[in-house]
Amino acid sequence: MSEKNIDDLIRKTKNKFLLSNAVAGRAKQIVEGSLPYVNNFDPNNPVITALREIAADKIRIKVLSGPAKKPQEILLPDEKSSIKPSLLDSLAKEKKSKAKKEKKK
Repeated sequence: MSEKNIDDLIRKTKNKFLLSNAVAGRAKQIVEGSLPYVNNFDPNNPVITALREIAADKIRIKVLSGPAKKPQEILLPDEKSSIKPSLLDSLAKEKKSKAKKEKKK
């Protein structure tokens, strides 16, 4: 790929990061057995094949807005539940109780 072609590819995408991610994803598909969309593909180098597909407008790069997955709900343990406190919590409680006992003396 010449410098002129790489500059054209960057113009087709918003930035280099999107281009590199799209090329990497498409190259992985080619390695896994997907057929190339261009006739002049390089069987030994799937990255060059992916770049040629993007240059020939066979692949369009879409930017998805927002998170890909829904946020998961975080469950907080109830005070009455049978979950044991962590070691760090128990050490912190012991330190607080020792400090209170020293103040009383």
